[in-house]
Amino acid sequence: MKQPHEAWKVEAFVDGELDLAGQLEIEDRLPGDPALRRQVEELRVLREQVREHAEHHAAPAVLRARLEGRLRNADASARVAMPAAVPSTPAVSPRATAGGASEALQRWFGWRQLATSFGFAAVLAVGVNLALLQAGQDDRLTDAVVASHVRSTLGQHLVDVASSDHHTVKPFLSSKLDFSPPVNALQIPGSVFVGGRVDYLDGRPVAALVYRQGEHVVNSFVWPGPASDSPPRFAVERGYQTAHWVAGGMNHWVISDVNREEFQRIVKAVQENDAVR
Repeated sequence: MKQPHEAWKVEAFVDGELDLAGQLEIEDRLPGDPALRRQVEELRVLREQVREHAEHHAAPAVLRARLEGRLRNADASARVAMPAAVPSTPAVSPRATAGGASEALQRWFGWRQLATSFGFAAVLAVGVNLALLQAGQDDRLTDAVVASHVRSTLGQHLVDVASSDHHTVKPFLSSKLDFSPPVNALQIPGSVFVGGRVDYLDGRPVAALVYRQGEHVVNSFVWPGPASDSPPRFAVERGYQTAHWVAGGMNHWVISDVNREEFQRIVKAVQENDAVR
């Protein structure tokens, strides 16, 4: 009897929040567990719906007015509660009255500046939190890419279709996915196109194109991404060279354990293939 899938663990898998061991465990169970695949797919669909249809509301102008009113009241209360600096009250000259009005205006504009500073700080905090959230998502996706690469090289599932002919690999992958991936051999010395497979990244099925560069395995993952293009971002994660970019509405991740110079040539060759697909 199969044990029930822990909801938190499946949700963490879809969000890319599991460690390498946990990610590999779920990915290994997916091919032979329809119930688990259904859970993952339902969560993925839910996440996409929230991203696309969630409403975002700007703070109303009345809220700003209310906050400024409270700041004015706080300023007035502070002045009333403040003890007199001298026991007697001298006669007030017109100049002193004008000076007091000037000081009151300065305090008022000071409060307005303070309120503006609070507003700016709040916007800044939101921006920082969003940046940290995006960075966390990128880190989790990087972990998932590394996990998929390690799983493919250590196990017996390097490819679903073993062929160096893109006319064989491309139709197979297109029939299993909701998009048609670019499939070509890399035009660099020592590269051999091994084939392709369907993998799971970012909570969805993706295409994995597999190459050998000498004795090294290269995994090139691709799936639909944002509309705006971005240049490759290179990094080293757990001893593996990685690169991520967006081109022509497609997300690309490439990973291998070759040296940096050779890896840059591989990435350039993958980009050239994508440009002529």
